[in-house]
Parts: sequence; C-alpha cells; structure tokens
Amino acid sequence: MSVLPSTARRLGPLAAALLVALAACGEAPAPSRGPAVLSAPPPPEALPDCDAIATALGELIAGLAVVDPAGTRQDTADAFSLSCAWRGADDGAALGAIVIVDQQPLTEADMRRAGLYVDDPRVAALGGFIAYPEGRLDGAEILGPVGPQVIVGPVTVTLAANARGAVADVTLAQAVDGAVAIHRLMR
Repeated sequence: MSVLPSTARRLGPLAAALLVALAACGEAPAPSRGPAVLSAPPPPEALPDCDAIATALGELIAGLAVVDPAGTRQDTADAFSLSCAWRGADDGAALGAIVIVDQQPLTEADMRRAGLYVDDPRVAALGGFIAYPEGRLDGAEILGPVGPQVIVGPVTVTLAANARGAVADVTLAQAVDGAVAIHRLMR
C-alpha cells in the first residue's frame, strides 16, 4: 500500500480546515523524530485556547480581531483539533492556526516517501519536522492558504493566511516560528 494516498488524505483535511477557517472570515528510514519521542497523544483538554494561541503568535496577528474566541473544535475517532482565525476589519487580512492531534501520526518516514519532508533546526529542537509541498521551504516566501505543517509526535500545527492587508508580509519562516511557539504551549 502506498503512503501517498494515506498522507494525502491526512493533509487534505488539514488544508481544507484552514481554508474553511479563512473562508469563515469572508476570504475566499526509521524515524528519528516525531512519534517516537512522545508515548501518547495529549488529551483534548491539553490544547491551548485561541487566547493562548494569540499570545504565542504575538505580532503575527497584531491589529487583527479573533473571529470566534472559542475557535472551532472537531473530534473524530482518528483525531481532534482546534482551529482559530483572526481577521482585519478594514483590510481583508485573515490568518488561521490549526492544532491537530492525530491518533496515527504522520512520521518522518511517511513524509520523506511522499516528498514532503523538510528538516528545520527550530522544529528539530522539539523533536519534530516540517511537511511542505515538494519538501522545499523558502522561509522568505509569503504565507498563503497552504502553510508549513510543523509536526511533533502526534501534534501538527499549521498557520495559513490570505496574504492581504496586515498579513501580506507574513513569511513562511514566521509561520514556522508561530507554529513552534504554539507547540511550546503544550509542553
């Protein structure tokens, strides 16, 4: 069985969830890191709330208002998640963050086979890695609707934006920094 279809199924809902969150704003080898580091997924109540995530994101959401202070929570047999979104009232800016805890986490080996693996020292320091299209991440590129997935064990954190207004200059490097800060909230 190919890893790619399974990986695509897991990545697709993440991208879709981020797009839904932004749309709600009115805008359209054996792994050495990851799951081996953590013995069990954190419980749903261990997820930070949108206020804590906003604090972790700091300047990335300066001037933006939270869309729903409670965020959107989803719980399935395979995963649970929280997504939070912020938008600019005057400039159309929108930025979203999603935290997913997967009962069957994506691994470094899965991402390497799928051509999505990116090694990054900021994420490696947490015992994780990044998944990003084509396995290439240019930190200077502007964050769009598909952001880098920062995967540490069973927890994936991703930011996405619409590259308008206040978030027009948010880079992929800043998105990774933000995702790392959110991961640190759960430690």
